[in-house]
Amino acid sequence: MQYRRRRCVRPSEEESKHFMKAILPSPIHAKQIRIPDEFITRFGNELSHVAKITVPDGRQWDMEVKKCGNDIFLCNKWQEFAEYYSISYGFYLDFKYEGNSEFNVVIYDTTSLEICYPFKTSSTNGKPNIECPKRAKDAVNGINPKNPSFCSKSFRDNFAYVPAEFAPKYLKLNVPFKLQNSQGKQWEVSCVFNKKGKSMRITTGFRKFARDNNLLKGVIYHFELIKSEPVVVLQVTEAPHTPWQQKCVRSSEEKGVRGFEHFKKAILPSPIHAKQIKIPDNFITIFGNELNNDAKVTVPDGRVWDIELKKRDNDVYFCNNWQQFAEFYSIEYGCYLSFKYEGNSMFSVIIFDATSVEIVYPPFKTNGEPKRKCGRPRKKSRVEMNDATSVEIVYPFKTPSTDGELNTKCPSPGKRSKVETSKSQGQKLKSMSKHASKRAEIAAIEFKPSYPYFRSKICERRYVYVHCGFAAKYLKQNVPIKVQNALGEEWEVFCTPNTFGSSEMRISRGFAYFQRANNLSHGDYCVFELIQKKPVVLKVTMFRTVDYLD
Repeated sequence: MQYRRRRCVRPSEEESKHFMKAILPSPIHAKQIRIPDEFITRFGNELSHVAKITVPDGRQWDMEVKKCGNDIFLCNKWQEFAEYYSISYGFYLDFKYEGNSEFNVVIYDTTSLEICYPFKTSSTNGKPNIECPKRAKDAVNGINPKNPSFCSKSFRDNFAYVPAEFAPKYLKLNVPFKLQNSQGKQWEVSCVFNKKGKSMRITTGFRKFARDNNLLKGVIYHFELIKSEPVVVLQVTEAPHTPWQQKCVRSSEEKGVRGFEHFKKAILPSPIHAKQIKIPDNFITIFGNELNNDAKVTVPDGRVWDIELKKRDNDVYFCNNWQQFAEFYSIEYGCYLSFKYEGNSMFSVIIFDATSVEIVYPPFKTNGEPKRKCGRPRKKSRVEMNDATSVEIVYPFKTPSTDGELNTKCPSPGKRSKVETSKSQGQKLKSMSKHASKRAEIAAIEFKPSYPYFRSKICERRYVYVHCGFAAKYLKQNVPIKVQNALGEEWEVFCTPNTFGSSEMRISRGFAYFQRANNLSHGDYCVFELIQKKPVVLKVTMFRTVDYLD
């Protein structure tokens, strides 16, 4: 048997209280964040005007809950919250509703791993201790190695700085040299000049070195010159952890919360995810030496699944019983999973459907055996069923006793987050987005549906192009068509000619609502599959750039 019944827990729709939010490259997310419609359908009548958000570091944030049309947002102090935790494009947040307008949140960075929360000390009055990196560097420099050396961070942009006192003396511009890990394996890299002074940056080849060795973003590494002829070789090791540095990395140790315990996985449109799922590299770097060959995964319904952990090269996967686990909970493209490591190769997991809201888990049968069908009821493809779609209900907010009305005025664009407006952050996001968008494009190209289809990139002005051959054969100008997501939910849209006299079309009117409801942003790719001709229904498989960042 692949799972064990630990206790009989039967979560209903009202007990599935998590929702997941992706941070997209939009100025809106610097000021506010939208709560998913499905969550509001379940709990909207319980929410008041102010929500209390609790973070694993122990801090609590009071945020205004505001209605704008049919949408509900967390705002007011959201910008301050995002800046404090450096939340930016590519991050994910897992919210758990605790009742009475109170939420707990876990924050994931672009590597899909839980962030290192700022450490609160009495000397900093609750502000993050920004001296940790500098003190760590000083500590490493105090090692006094036998050979010339320097210290540098591993940056998400996949480079490392070489200080001016080291670079011109031992390295040459664009001349290859070697980086060596603790096992003696070497990678060829080269340097370019930094913009200011005589310092350099290790760029060419560093990305492969960083990935192959699971270098962590923001962690300080020690580079020591161990050979100068005929080719320069630098030995790379991680900086040792002093007690105060350990507090910086494991920010919530005093409260019993180890940092980096959570990681999230997006289920992408790939046949690989049906049989196995890869654990993020940074999680393996931190906890890999604790893991056995078999993991126990506990689900909120009380079931415990024994799933094999298998290593292939430098990657580690959940496999073996993963396929049965995924089929049992209807885990498919568009779903998310939030794992928490409990120690001793044991994990707990929260499962989110394509609406980014926690699923309704299947109950146990009376004889102890589980039912096969579970999760939210899903509509069949329109090829199989032609019933009218249901209408989503959004419940009103709970209002105070003064019968006060919600402020329905939509927030106007204001000052952007400091994190978002900084030049260095902008360059970083551009580089990350470009690389991830390419990966999303490749995945979209490799996806081959069974029915007639076309693929297209989401444009900045919220429309998509339709290939001329597909448009001429299946679509008509200004005739309504339906676009359908992975859950079978549908939106009505219209096609217009791209240019006068051209057979190419674009889906424009009505598409903005579909785009917003499905967390699509500029640069994402979609494959539109014709699953019904009269009336036209296009099933949309989405390749979001944000899901290809890690």
